[in-house]
Amino acid sequence: TKTMGLDMNLMQRIRKEEHIEDTDVELVYWRKANAIHSFFVGDTNYESCDSIEVTKDMLGELLDKCTDVLKNRDKAKDILPTSRGFFFGSDHYDDYYFDQLQETIDSITPILSDGDIKDGDLYYYGWY
Repeated sequence: TKTMGLDMNLMQRIRKEEHIEDTDVELVYWRKANAIHSFFVGDTNYESCDSIEVTKDMLGELLDKCTDVLKNRDKAKDILPTSRGFFFGSDHYDDYYFDQLQETIDSITPILSDGDIKDGDLYYYGWY
């Protein structure tokens, strides 16, 4: 049984021919990685389960931020800050935070090099 918390996905929408329903495929799953959530939602009035279109440029920026933080851990708060929310988990810069950044790098690097994925194919959503 899953406990309540911030669950997050990067999804790819596979577009089908006319009159055939599109298919959504999960590319990345995060759990309580609130700094990643904040990166995607920014200053928007995000509501749980809203979809946000994600471009390859956005993923490239996220990759750069994760890489920079892992090289300069003392600058984490400035580069990719945590955020607070009732179900968002810890806002500490601890092993979990840094592990999530490494997993993000490992997950999005192949997506960025996949020539079949185009802008308009990706979206983010979180639920809590």
